[in-house]
Order: sequence, then structure tokens, then C-alpha cells
Amino acid sequence: MKYISKGATHIHTTYSDGTGTIKQIAKAAKKAGLEWIIITDHNNLDGLQEEGWHEGVAVIIGEEISPALGDHYLAFDIQKPIPANSHPSEYINEVTRQGGFGFIAHPDENINRKNHFKPLRWSDWDIKGFQGLEIWNYTADWVDKYEPERAPYYYLFRNRIITGPTQNVLDWWDKLNMENHEIVPAIGSLDSHALNHYFLKIFPYYDLFKTITNYVYLEKKLSPSFDEAKKQIHGALKAGNNLIINRIWSNKSDNISFYIRNKGQEAFSGSKIALNPENKLSIKLPKMGNIRIIHNEIAIRDINACEFQMGELKAGKYRLEAY
Repeated sequence: MKYISKGATHIHTTYSDGTGTIKQIAKAAKKAGLEWIIITDHNNLDGLQEEGWHEGVAVIIGEEISPALGDHYLAFDIQKPIPANSHPSEYINEVTRQGGFGFIAHPDENINRKNHFKPLRWSDWDIKGFQGLEIWNYTADWVDKYEPERAPYYYLFRNRIITGPTQNVLDWWDKLNMENHEIVPAIGSLDSHALNHYFLKIFPYYDLFKTITNYVYLEKKLSPSFDEAKKQIHGALKAGNNLIINRIWSNKSDNISFYIRNKGQEAFSGSKIALNPENKLSIKLPKMGNIRIIHNEIAIRDINACEFQMGELKAGKYRLEAY
């Protein structure tokens, strides 16, 4: 039996350019139904002094290594801050040297934005050594489309503005998975700052915590021991044992699944199963949606359904998109 634990990544506090303290952010996360969050302030680990349980939420501290012109990297499970003044390959290697792991952040921000926010893209898509990709970043997705002359519309209907991971990032992720024997993990993130703008708070933490969420699969319930819970969350994200869900559209049900099963085994995101003629791929959504199944970089099914099963599976890697 698998246990699902919901959490959010890529969050900024008053230790960098966010407006909330860790305790305030944890309270918002608890209210939004999350069990864990990962704070990644820019170029520091100052929040480590507060790492632990807050409001019943496991608050884990990482770092967003943030050069001024781009090439941002989310570093998890490190103990010493890593400066952003070196080549990306150097800080990627330093994360690994410290025993941590990392995800390339918002790699495909739009260079044709109609606003003054400078895109912070990842420059070298042939680089090696990193562990995974942040394939979807709420704030970057929104800013890519934001038009200042229509600011009220883009603020009020913000959850309808975002469209999901770019095709370039999905293609890169598929390519990485074809080049590697193991599964290359991905996360969905918020890049939450809750910035103050005149009399408004732009995208409060609580509001964003109800959007892009990582549903991680655990072998046991999230431990009451913080150190053990931290290992569980890190281990699941590093292995790709997660579904990336936009909870705006699934807020009435957590009954979402994507797995392969036969009479004796089952495999969820990030795991593997032996080729078997009895294998069936099963998908369940909380409401009717467009289901796309990708096998080894190629879309093999595109249907509108709430539930779907497929047999006669072939060797390779399967991925799901649902809209």
C-alpha cells in the first residue's frame, strides 16, 4: 500500500525576497492542506535554524542558487550555502559533493514577455550532473503571459492564465529519460514570494499553496519524527515518486492515480515493474479531462475520460499529462 503526502516546493521567506516568516508560511500551508514544504531562499540557508515542524507542517530548508542572469538551481539536502558566482557545473557538483541533489529551476522562461520582468532561463541544456527538472513553475508561467496594461484581468483570473509546462521542457525531460536508465525526476513548484504591491499582496502564500502541489508516494505514512519525515520527502522527490497536480482543478477530490499493475505487483510514479502480459496501466482523474499518455517520447493515447485503462504494454517509460 502506498501513502500520499502533499507538499510544495520553491518558496521564499523574509530570509531573502519573500514577505512571510517561516511560521507564517507554515500556517498558510497547514490551512491549504499541505503536510510539508521546502523553502529555497536565494543564495542562503539561513532558514536552517528554524527547520522542523511548524503548525504540524514539516518545513524543510534548501537553497535556490540564483545567479543574476539566470541558471537558477534548487539545491536540496545541503548543509552549507553555495555561492552563485561560479559556473553552473561547479555548483551542481558542489550540491552532489555535499550529499544533496538538485533541480534546474524555471529553465524555459519566455524571452518574448510583454512586461519588464527579465526572463531567468537555463543556458546550457546539454549540461550533466544535475538530478532533475522543475518542469512547472507557477510564478514563471504567470509572468510569461502577464501584460501590465491588463493587470486587473491577469490578477483576478490568474489561475486561468497559467497553461502548464512548456513543450520545450517536456521534450527535454523526455529526452533525459530516454538517455538515462533510471527515471529522471521532475517537480512542480510555486516560486512563492507573496510580494506587497501598494494595498495588495500579490499571490499570497495560502492562495498559491492551493495550486501546483507535489503528491509524493511513500511506503509508510509521513513520520512524526522530523528527521525521518525529511528523509522520506527527499527520497521520494529524488526518485520521482510524485504526481504534479494543479489543485485548482482537483480541489474536490484527491482520488487521482497513475500506475501499472498486474496480479502480483504494482508500480507508481518513479518506480519500475517487470514486463508482463498481464500488466495494465490505470489512470483516474477527479473529473473529466483530456488524458495524454506518452511512451518513450511519443504520445500514444489522447482521449477525454475520467478513468482509463490500457493493456498490451511495451518496455520503456510511460508518462501522463492530463488537462
